[in-house]
Amino acid sequence: MAASQESPFCILIVDDQVEARTLLKARLESLSHPGLAVYTAADGDEALRRLQERLFDLVFLNYQLPPSDGLDILDKIRQHHPKTAVVMTTAAGSEQIAVSAMKKGAMDYLTHQDLRQADLSQLLRRVLEIRNLVNQNMELRQVNQMKNEFIANVSHELRTPLTVVIGYANTLKDGSLGPLHEPQQKALTAIIERAEGLLTTLNNILRIREVHEGMHPILLRPVDLRALVWNHLERSDKDIRRKKLVLTAELGAIPLWVLADAEKLGDVVDNLLSNAAKFSPVSGALRVELTRGGEFARLAVADQGPGVPPEVLPHVFERFFASNQGPTREYPGLGLGLPIAKEIVEQHGGRIWLESRGAGTGTTSRLELPVCAANAEPAVVESAETVRKKRVLIVEDNPDLVEVLMLFLSSLSRNLSISTARSGFEALEKLKDERPNLLILDIMMPGMDGFEVLSRLRRLPDSERVPVMVLTGYSDAVQRAREAGAQEVMLKPFEKNVFVNKVIQLLQDKS
Repeated sequence: MAASQESPFCILIVDDQVEARTLLKARLESLSHPGLAVYTAADGDEALRRLQERLFDLVFLNYQLPPSDGLDILDKIRQHHPKTAVVMTTAAGSEQIAVSAMKKGAMDYLTHQDLRQADLSQLLRRVLEIRNLVNQNMELRQVNQMKNEFIANVSHELRTPLTVVIGYANTLKDGSLGPLHEPQQKALTAIIERAEGLLTTLNNILRIREVHEGMHPILLRPVDLRALVWNHLERSDKDIRRKKLVLTAELGAIPLWVLADAEKLGDVVDNLLSNAAKFSPVSGALRVELTRGGEFARLAVADQGPGVPPEVLPHVFERFFASNQGPTREYPGLGLGLPIAKEIVEQHGGRIWLESRGAGTGTTSRLELPVCAANAEPAVVESAETVRKKRVLIVEDNPDLVEVLMLFLSSLSRNLSISTARSGFEALEKLKDERPNLLILDIMMPGMDGFEVLSRLRRLPDSERVPVMVLTGYSDAVQRAREAGAQEVMLKPFEKNVFVNKVIQLLQDKS
């Protein structure tokens, strides 16, 4: 039941000082605010119990809450009650505490003296405005999510019959069901080309959502861009020959290494080449050039097509934008290829743009990516749209190894939230409150070993969702760890790249 149905406006005061709680409660209850209900809590545990009982619109949270501090409670409020506004309070002001609180999601930060002088009515109006904006935003997100799911469902429903059509057409064309006359061959070729074009469009509709929402993290590894472009030029040979294009390719004589997801970057190259072929006139010229400029690899694909008017250039990377709108447009398409390419390139730390002097002058597509060494370490990149961080819990009693593992993980991805536990008992306490996306667990620990932690973890609800990587220096513990439910076992000592790749795999398997 929503809080507004029980009480139009619920406030929780969390402070270990009785006088501070009492004074603030009295001031709030003296306001002529309809349906105001004020509750109090003397410590963090009581506050969390209160938050489980009802939804609160506003929490006044004291920073000093023995035995921990208010920032820990703030983390839990933000995680489990994202719509609740929080004002952090403290006896003495501290800029560092204020910055930490605001970074963790506090709406405001006030000393007890500031709070005594504050206009509480105005503060409540601000909270109401924020609550309304949050509700509107959530409604818009829900509508957008429903739209995306509808498009995805329609696309999936159409892919199966299209696959059947293409499969039967190819079977007919290759003569498996009997010989065909030339007109029949021509008709089947047209059917296959149109069906494959429609399938590409459906795939793009699905991919724009996946890429934009960061549904699949990108794994970057050293890739020879020169070899990748050559490979995709060969795949584009059919389109080039069909339009009798004159191709000039200057890709250099030595490898040019970039950190990339070869499959996704290959899709970008395919898009640039297919666009150039599509917009080129029959027997036109197509030029592909790969160079290195400083610390960047630069790819240029130039055609002799109709060009892009200056007023259109700023919009070509917008989703569903097509420069030749209207029923008479010459070049079909939904306008998704370039937006997908832009999202992928930016996830690679690069940039992409088009150049054209106007109608009738052709277009040059340019791609720029940072170069790397051939033996560069891999990395994971998540979309900026990915809201929820992946949480990793390291359970290890050796502080030096904990520091090494945290260095490994922090170099892997900016979107990891890493916490630690120095014992099995501490780990189980943390696992009661939340389930990490990955548990890294040492076997040999005082008091409670890793096997016991694994056994108790599997008794907790939803524990099967937590992948476990076990660390051990004993080879005879490997099989026992797997039998106990560990998805991966790392035998000490291990190399950074091996560890990082295993972490990537476990996080992606559960994403």
